[in-house]
Amino acid sequence: MDSNPLRKLPISVTIITRNEEARISDAIRSVQSFASEIIVVDSHSSDRTVEIAQALGAKVVPHPFEGFGQQKNFAQSQATQEWVLNLDADERVSPELEHELRRLFEGGAFEEPVTGRVDGFYLPRKTWYLNRWVMHGGWYPNYLLRLARRERSQWTEPSLHEALEVKGKTAKLRFPLEHFSFPDQRSHILKNIEYAAHASRALAQKGRKAGWLDLSVRPIYKFFDVYLLKRGFLDGMAGFLIAVHSAYAVFLRYAHRYEETEAKKRNAKAT
Repeated sequence: MDSNPLRKLPISVTIITRNEEARISDAIRSVQSFASEIIVVDSHSSDRTVEIAQALGAKVVPHPFEGFGQQKNFAQSQATQEWVLNLDADERVSPELEHELRRLFEGGAFEEPVTGRVDGFYLPRKTWYLNRWVMHGGWYPNYLLRLARRERSQWTEPSLHEALEVKGKTAKLRFPLEHFSFPDQRSHILKNIEYAAHASRALAQKGRKAGWLDLSVRPIYKFFDVYLLKRGFLDGMAGFLIAVHSAYAVFLRYAHRYEETEAKKRNAKAT
């Protein structure tokens, strides 16, 4: 069967947002031609995110932010289609990926018995950084489980690095999601700082403390891993800066944890 570019696929696209007016438009436009519905779960944006999403035909559902996994599970609960594709506001479905999705769905690839069918798909993701696609340093192919049957999948709900879990078989798609996460170095630095607090809480939940080795050796090893072992040097200056940011993120995570541990010790002595 030839693909019909006007046909909608049985896919709900979910996007969680907060103050994403600069990026939400491109994310929605990248899925408009094939998604049966687009659901934006917004946690009280103070910019034009909601206005833009509604103007582009998305269903906007306000919901207080409870955590990344919690938000995505809530978004999935609003979906009506059999399949759910989760996007971040800084991601786009490439034309090649859309064509691959159409070929899979319109080709009858899912008309098999329940015991033989696929219930979730990993999508490779490539990131645009310093005016180039990053292809090394562990950034590509960054396979993410993002497309799954609604009734067979659920997001985990940790403090950081939520993941989609699927009950059933999974497979990999060939063509990528496109990721536009860091428009400049300032945004990368601020993201490192934001994530450090979440990562520190995750360490606390595991009962982990932070010492000299965590603050010194771990960041150095992270740089070595990203830049040399994962061949980040092949991406030129972009690869070097990514390795530095990766090391810095590790340092911040354990610095936060060290500070919290020391504060608890002081409070315990004071009482």
